[in-house]
Amino acid sequence: MDNTVKDRSDITVILVFFISLAIAGVICGGFFVRDYAHARASVSWPQVDGVVLSHLGDGPKRLRYAYSIGGRTYESHRERFFAARFLKSEARELVPGETLAVYVDPQHHTLSVLKTGGAGAAFVFFSLLSGACLFFGVGGIVWALSERAAKEHDPEQGAEFNIGRDAHFQ
Repeated sequence: MDNTVKDRSDITVILVFFISLAIAGVICGGFFVRDYAHARASVSWPQVDGVVLSHLGDGPKRLRYAYSIGGRTYESHRERFFAARFLKSEARELVPGETLAVYVDPQHHTLSVLKTGGAGAAFVFFSLLSGACLFFGVGGIVWALSERAAKEHDPEQGAEFNIGRDAHFQ
């Protein structure tokens, strides 16, 4: 196989990896920021009475519940935001028909949780992880593009280096 074609395909694979890493960093960072903002805001949301409708699935027992605001009934299954999963919580078995406290976003009544707040340490950790993915992704893109430009500008660069090195070791 021609070295130029091989080099281009290698750099293309590397570029795809680093672009994917950067995109993952942006998407995950956006998710964590939005989730933590909702978790922090939920602390001041009004509490309404809700009722347990059923459990969803056999795995981790996710709850389906309903609540009413302003004469309208809403249904949800969100127990907490992602950032709140890292907080300690009491294990409590709820059965269908039982009433429970539901915290509802006053602006968007379809957004509700059973446990408010979020873990700041988890937010910092995941934000740093997302930032690292973005940093290394963008850095890798710049590096791969500069390598490709250098090889296209001077294709003999690698051959001269090998000739000189081989002569030195003989």
